[in-house]
Amino acid sequence: MSTLLNLGLLVVKIKNTQIDNKRMNEQLLKNVKNLRSFLFRLIHKAKLLYLLLIFAICIGISGWTVESNFIRIPIIGFHDIVDTQNPAELPPKRLAFSIDYTKQDFSVFLEYLIKENYWLLSSQDLYVYFIDKSQPIPAQRIGQKPILISFDDGYRGVHENALPVLEKLSVIYKEKGKFVLFVNPHFLGVDMGRDFLPHTTCNDLRDGYQKGFYDVQSHGFTHKDFTKISGKELEFEIAKSKSELRKCMGDLDKNKVIGAHIAYPYGASDREVEELLPKYHLTGFLYNDRLFRVNRLENNYRISRITVDKDMSPRELIRIAKKASTLKKKGWF
Repeated sequence: MSTLLNLGLLVVKIKNTQIDNKRMNEQLLKNVKNLRSFLFRLIHKAKLLYLLLIFAICIGISGWTVESNFIRIPIIGFHDIVDTQNPAELPPKRLAFSIDYTKQDFSVFLEYLIKENYWLLSSQDLYVYFIDKSQPIPAQRIGQKPILISFDDGYRGVHENALPVLEKLSVIYKEKGKFVLFVNPHFLGVDMGRDFLPHTTCNDLRDGYQKGFYDVQSHGFTHKDFTKISGKELEFEIAKSKSELRKCMGDLDKNKVIGAHIAYPYGASDREVEELLPKYHLTGFLYNDRLFRVNRLENNYRISRITVDKDMSPRELIRIAKKASTLKKKGWF
């Protein structure tokens, strides 16, 4: 009887042990599943964080290019500059022209630009940093606003009246800017008297260039409307202008940027012109009175410019200049 009782107790004990083992195994499997689930979530999060880190680094490295796509750059087109304090430059000594702009008003506008830390671009600056984007925007330019100041036709008033203003302001504010001169080399040094505006000379261009203030570019050889000529005549106007400007500047043009850019006479262009230009020039400038927006440029030979006449006040020009973007280097690093 005692033996049977002990045997029964042993059987019960064995069954209890089996049940406990089963429970332990189930708990172990549950723990393993929980651990596996935890590791999976951890790896998934780590992978996501890794991808985010890579993305952040890429954005940080290329931040200046992302920002540059949305930059607005006013490109202002003047012609002649006259000094109202000089009787020889006023009627009846000289005819008045709608393209005249006074030295006095120009001085107000230019001082505002330099005082307010604008970057006075050369045509090559515009191309390299904002159009071709072959180089990052220089670190010292971050925080500035870009603007391009151009003069068409190569009139003597630019050299005699506008250049001295820029020279004086560069000394006061310790900031040197550029004027882009779009020149017709056929008229260099030509002065036909009262009924015509006198033109600057090759030596004047060399003087301003050596001082670091002039960027000399093409405006056609004889200022013919490109849309009204074609074939060999059109190519002659374009090619001859560039070659004569480079001949004038000669030894000064070490980087071969003279005549690399062109502004169309009368601001006019068409398909034939634009198909020919890549053979000679990197960019072409229109007159369409629009603000140049980097992200909207679809054709290097249709760069927007705003023309200036004698009726535009310095206040109006400053209002246009204020639309320029402040250069900011975006990114996380």
